Amino acid sequence: MATDADEAQRRREECERKARRGEMDPRLEFTFQLLIDATQLPRHQLMDYIFEGDMLDEINQLFLPNMKNKLLWFYQEVDEPEPQPVPDPNKSGPSRSGIASSSSKTPQGSSPSGSAPPKPKKLFLTDGWTCGFTGICIYIFRVNTSKQLPEEGFQKDLYCGVIDAKNIGLVTSIERIVEYVFMQALAFPSLEGDEEDVSCGLIKGQLLPGLRSFCSALRVCEQVCDHVNIFDDKCDMFEKIEHIDEVKDMAKNQEFCAQLEERVSNWIKGIMKILGESEQLRKENDSSGPQDELEYWKKRGAQFSQLLAHLQDREVQYTLHCLFLAGSRVMRMWRETDRKITFCYNEARDNSKFIQAMETCCHSLYLDDPVSPI
Repeated sequence: MATDADEAQRRREECERKARRGEMDPRLEFTFQLLIDATQLPRHQLMDYIFEGDMLDEINQLFLPNMKNKLLWFYQEVDEPEPQPVPDPNKSGPSRSGIASSSSKTPQGSSPSGSAPPKPKKLFLTDGWTCGFTGICIYIFRVNTSKQLPEEGFQKDLYCGVIDAKNIGLVTSIERIVEYVFMQALAFPSLEGDEEDVSCGLIKGQLLPGLRSFCSALRVCEQVCDHVNIFDDKCDMFEKIEHIDEVKDMAKNQEFCAQLEERVSNWIKGIMKILGESEQLRKENDSSGPQDELEYWKKRGAQFSQLLAHLQDREVQYTLHCLFLAGSRVMRMWRETDRKITFCYNEARDNSKFIQAMETCCHSLYLDDPVSPI
């Protein structure tokens, strides 16, 4: 007599055969093709991931009423547990010297050159919170789950896309999707029926300007995050210090202070390079539009704000305090550099506030058609 487990296994094998032959319903075929296009996996390998991970039931729940409203896949490198070797009782143990007879061979999982082997990639369903995102994300979601998703014309009720964190970047991918997909869809809606959509005024007057500002902030964030932290050079001597008063003894070491002077000199060179790049960028953007001008001052303000935040790091404060106690001549140059940082930060902050106050008026230059009446 067949058990429930046997029946479930039989249904799964039948479903798997249909899926591999492409005889599934169009909603599943649409999902499979989306995963294939995003991951570039062959169909048979994708089916292995689908059935080994028991994804089919969860995918079907997206089509049912009042069930799942989204699905999220990650396709990326994962840490697989290393298989433990099974001891063979017929083989002799290690020799008296403690070295096994096979020690001259290359260990399993390591290359002869010493470099770590590449981690395997895996496709798996996730909620987005249980693991870090480092590869490709494929998402599908529904806005209205009160009705069952029909087998015909289901595409208009599904929202799907791909985010590539490795090759494009998470922030850039989100900015492009919002600007070139969702904003375009909202700006040119397809109105069905005779009744006028009352939400068009809110979309045009509030949602689209808000999304433009959001995309602008993402572009600035991406540019600022790409900058290298010039203070990210660690000093082992400062790791043992628990209070700044302990720096007094270190200030008496002339050789150590000479190393710190070279360190601060490199900081000053890096800061002056940032100031020079900012001035050059300002000249190149003189003929740009209001959005470019706004993003320039946003970026510059965020850049110097980040610079001031790094100045509060413990190692930076210890280094400057040690050279101050030692009476180093480098501190005079540093005080002048610190004054320039403060001036540029205040300038960028004030200009950014002024231009942001005009941002509401600038949205219509990019969202409205100047030919048509408003």
